[in-house]
Amino acid sequence: MERGSPLVRALDVGKTYRLHHSNFARLASALTGRRGGREQVALESVTFDLRRGESLGIIGHNGAGKSTLLKILAGVVQPTRGTFETTGRVSSILELGSGFHPDFSGRDNIRLNAAMLGLGEEEVEERRPAIEAFCELGEFLDQPIKVYSTGMVMRLAFAIATQIEPEVLIVDEALSVGDGYFQKKCTDRLLELTDAGTALLFCSHAMYYVTSFCDRALWLDHGQVQALGPAKEVVADYEDSLLRDSPVTQPSAPALETGRAGPARFVEVEVAGGEVQDGRRVFATGGSWSVQLRLESDAPEREMHVGVGINRADGVEVFTLRTTHLEPLRGQTEYRVSFAVTELPLTKGSFSVFAFLLDESGLHVYDRQVLPEAFVVESPGYEFGVVRVEHEFHREV
Repeated sequence: MERGSPLVRALDVGKTYRLHHSNFARLASALTGRRGGREQVALESVTFDLRRGESLGIIGHNGAGKSTLLKILAGVVQPTRGTFETTGRVSSILELGSGFHPDFSGRDNIRLNAAMLGLGEEEVEERRPAIEAFCELGEFLDQPIKVYSTGMVMRLAFAIATQIEPEVLIVDEALSVGDGYFQKKCTDRLLELTDAGTALLFCSHAMYYVTSFCDRALWLDHGQVQALGPAKEVVADYEDSLLRDSPVTQPSAPALETGRAGPARFVEVEVAGGEVQDGRRVFATGGSWSVQLRLESDAPEREMHVGVGINRADGVEVFTLRTTHLEPLRGQTEYRVSFAVTELPLTKGSFSVFAFLLDESGLHVYDRQVLPEAFVVESPGYEFGVVRVEHEFHREV
């Protein structure tokens, strides 16, 4: 794909808010023209560009400036300093419900939002059937938005933003809302758009989505750029920072949305091998280890993948096993599969197992099962580190 000149360009973009201790103080400042209150820097010196078909993930903790940056690029908020430029039609999904009139029906809000995005009356009518079909809201399209659930609002907002085929699409945490079926539909649509040349700005706390969707990632911390580069490298640095700053003391799952209402599910996940001691399954370093999985599918024509992650008791992700590099599962309603490690390299500790049932792209999660403290590894003597690495030693005379 010919990517050409940037569709999004930000140069030294910054945003400062003035905070007042009360509404009265804010009003007095506006009436008198005096600069009361204190300054709060939300964003400082952000520079990047984004070309056709590229995707940029925006990551960072709450309050890092992610949403402020996306609102600036969407034209909702003006920067205090710096410049930005977007080319072509820009569509955004920011705060759910923003841009919708609560007393208007879904159909009326489709026309309203599409018009706000720059579509003429004929274009709105041309694209309206595709929008209505994608959101699958049926008779609720004739009901006012104020009776919609959060998931229904997300369906409508996503359908409008993506069915108008924008040159630039801005998504702020939209995939964290809604059922598994529609999340899968959304991820597929985002991949279609980027493949067709849409430039995507994607903000999420789910690092799995960021590394799967995005070519690059921008890490913000207290409004400042910490890193900008290949998504996998920046995400790895960000996750290392989280571990250093906020050590996890309990096993935790990756920030993924499970799709239990999807077409397939786990029936059983079990660690096999080792010895059972005092109700614990214990393995020796270098011994054989396996995890056995049984799953069911309501749609045997669909292709699926399976993945297993092993986490240490403190939440550190140790290793993963998955089938995404192999032929997908397809053609059956029930499967029995297993992953086997002939020589377990772990040295010591208690470990949890996370099993994931994935779609054909390995991106959307149909189901997830967690086995906390699933097994223990013990070594004859004390060993440093988490894994034992096969190695050679040479001494020069």
